[in-house]
Amino acid sequence: MNMKKSFPDEKGKKFKEFLDKRGFYIVLLLCIAVVAGTAVFVTTRRAIDRDYDAKNLSDESGDDLQAHDAALNESEKLSDKLSEDPVVLVPDEDSDIGSPASVNKDNEAKSKDSDKKNEQDTNAAPEKASPAKPAEPVKQQSFVVPVDGAVSLEYAMDKLVYSKTLEEWRAHQGIDIAADRGTPVKAVADGVVCDVKNDQFYGISVVIDHENGLKTLYRNLAADDTVIVNQKVKQGEIIGSIGNTAMDESSEQPHLHFEVLKDDVNQDPTNYLPKK
Repeated sequence: MNMKKSFPDEKGKKFKEFLDKRGFYIVLLLCIAVVAGTAVFVTTRRAIDRDYDAKNLSDESGDDLQAHDAALNESEKLSDKLSEDPVVLVPDEDSDIGSPASVNKDNEAKSKDSDKKNEQDTNAAPEKASPAKPAEPVKQQSFVVPVDGAVSLEYAMDKLVYSKTLEEWRAHQGIDIAADRGTPVKAVADGVVCDVKNDQFYGISVVIDHENGLKTLYRNLAADDTVIVNQKVKQGEIIGSIGNTAMDESSEQPHLHFEVLKDDVNQDPTNYLPKK
C-alpha cells in the first residue's frame, strides 16, 4: 500500500522538476507560435484584399472600355451616313450677296464716292494763313542831357584814358560833362530811383531805373538836396547838383560823371543823348 501511494507522488515530483527546468522554454515557444500565426493571418488577409481590389478595377475598366467602344461605333455610323447623303447648301435665287456682279457693283460705288471726295478736296479754295503779327518794338524814351556843358572826358572801355588824379592810364565807364559846382542835375528820362549811395571813389551817386533793363548813373553829386530810393522822377526833374565828392576825379574840373547801363552792362552814353 505504501509503495502504490508513493508512486504517483514521484511522478508529480518529476513533472514539477521538469516544469521548473523547461517551463521558460515552453512559454517562449508558445509566444513564438502565436506571433507566427498572427503574421500568417495578416499576410493572408492582405493578399486576399489585393486580389479583390484588382478584380474590381478590372471590372470597372472593362465597363469603361465597352462604353467607349459603343460611342465610337455610333460616331462611325453617323460619319458613314453623312458621307452617303452629303448636305448641299443651295443659295437663294433672289439674293445676289457674294456674287461677282454684286462685288463689282460695290467696288464701283466705292470708287465713285472716293473720286467725288477727291474732286471736292481739289476744288476747295485753300485757306489763307493769317500772317503772324510782328512783335511790337519796345518804345524807348528819348533822353535829355542831364546837365548843360561840354564833355571833358569821353567814354573809354575799349581804350585807356589818362587820369590826372590817379596819374595813370585807365578805362572810363562813362562821360564827364563839365559844369560849375551847384549846377542842377536832371533825370534824363522817367524812372524810379533804385539806389542812392556815397561811393568811395565816385562820391555821392544816384541810380535811376528806366525799365527794360536800362539804368542811368549820376556821380560826383553834392551831398545835399538829392532824391531818395523808390522815388518816382519825371524826365527833366532835378535830382541833385554837381559837387566835388568823387575822390578818383578830384583833380579834374567840376563835372558830372554820367553812365548808361543796359542789362547791367556799361554803354556809351553819347549813343543815348541828343546830338548837339
